[in-house]
Amino acid sequence: MRRVFATVLMTLVAATVGMPTATAQSPHFIGEVTCIKSLSSGLQCSGKAAGLGNSTTAAFLTADSVDAEYVCVNRGGNTAPGQGIEFQRVVGPVQNIAPRNGQITFRNVGITPPETPSAREVCPNANWRVRLLHLTFNNVVIHLQQDGEDILTRDLGDIDP
Repeated sequence: MRRVFATVLMTLVAATVGMPTATAQSPHFIGEVTCIKSLSSGLQCSGKAAGLGNSTTAAFLTADSVDAEYVCVNRGGNTAPGQGIEFQRVVGPVQNIAPRNGQITFRNVGITPPETPSAREVCPNANWRVRLLHLTFNNVVIHLQQDGEDILTRDLGDIDP
């Protein structure tokens, strides 16, 4: 009996030594990536991906540019046209997510609104307040990376609902 057990055990060990380890076979998004834009929080996207293996996955957004339109408001509540400012090559903060059974769900992966410029930069004078009026995110892409390499991306286009 011991001889049979030893033979079976050696056969199993020999078979498993040559087996490849599980890796991300075919990363893909499950369903749609949904995005919400607001002046206070910027752009926030959520979704789900699978086929990622077990490595920690970094999720973040990039945009070729973010157009911000500002209006100037004086102490009496009157407004004056502000200026549009374009911010180039914007990268949002990274969310590191541990996959579970090769899948991740990402929530609120985003790009924060640009820093409000000073009144001196965009208003008739420094006594005015600057208020953000409109944001447009141009050529937005969601990136999922493992070990610093993109394993999955999706072009979300321009976001300006």
